[in-house]
Amino acid sequence: MDATIRELRRNQIMKIVNVGLRLTIAAVASVMLMTAQSAGAVGIVGFQTFSPATEGNNNSGINDTTPDSNSTYDATPYGSISAQNTYLTAAIGAQASSLGRKGRGQNTSNSFLNGDSFGNGSASANTQRLITNITLSDGAPGQRIGAYGQAGASSWKFDTNNASRTGDIRVTNHSDFYYKLTFLDFDARVGNANAPHNLQIKYLSGDGTIFDNALTRLDTGSEMTNLASVYNNDFGAATGAYNISRSLGEATSTQVYIAPGQSAAFRLFWTGQATNAGQAQMDNVAFEGSFYTDATLTTEIDPMSAVPEPTTATLLALGLAGLAMRRRN
Repeated sequence: MDATIRELRRNQIMKIVNVGLRLTIAAVASVMLMTAQSAGAVGIVGFQTFSPATEGNNNSGINDTTPDSNSTYDATPYGSISAQNTYLTAAIGAQASSLGRKGRGQNTSNSFLNGDSFGNGSASANTQRLITNITLSDGAPGQRIGAYGQAGASSWKFDTNNASRTGDIRVTNHSDFYYKLTFLDFDARVGNANAPHNLQIKYLSGDGTIFDNALTRLDTGSEMTNLASVYNNDFGAATGAYNISRSLGEATSTQVYIAPGQSAAFRLFWTGQATNAGQAQMDNVAFEGSFYTDATLTTEIDPMSAVPEPTTATLLALGLAGLAMRRRN
């Protein structure tokens, strides 16, 4: 009788342990998922400095694939990521489109632009755009590079020549999630009364080229139309600088996103120049948005702080722990 009772108790304990083990594994997986989805984070990738197409020649246009700031750096990736360990990459010029429009080149004056934020960020509003709040592309703490009044200043210049009045920019989503592109951030300056002073930005579909893009509208599920305008503003002929964060939701009357592995590109058009003696500049050019689990854009996720999914080794360790508990009983 005693042996029978002991056997029944042993079987009951084993059942309890098995149930507990299954609940533990489920709880761990749930916590990991909740950690990933608990709070979204702004994903910003942007250029503080601009590399000339020909090294040492500031009139050769800009070809740059090394954005200075990138909040999506992740040393322990949650799913897919770029070779640079960032979920987003960006390019200007030759790697942004088949035509590779690159403007006139680099202006190194430190007496204008080179401010402390992307777009209209400040210490009192939109602080996520402050450069010091965004990690560098290698994950180092955010810092200003070539700040106003300091050595190393850099801006992207455009003049009155047809090709030199246009520039192409592109962003690529390397993550496993859907990147809602919310803002185009930039600073713009009209150099003088003769300079180009009207800036228009148009989407590039890149269809039929190696730079095919897929910026998708939430309302229709279709890609945006090639050369659709998302910004058009005349700053006026007077010298002046402007901090702009252009809402793509406002521009398109919907939300737009980049699916995993896809890209979006835009062409900048400067017009309105009076003579051949003028120049416009841009600085702190960035893409801003957030990540979502799927194309409905209902559940935001922060891959930069997400806990990796439980591995086989983790689950095995949990199983062995449960087995040890059973043996002790």
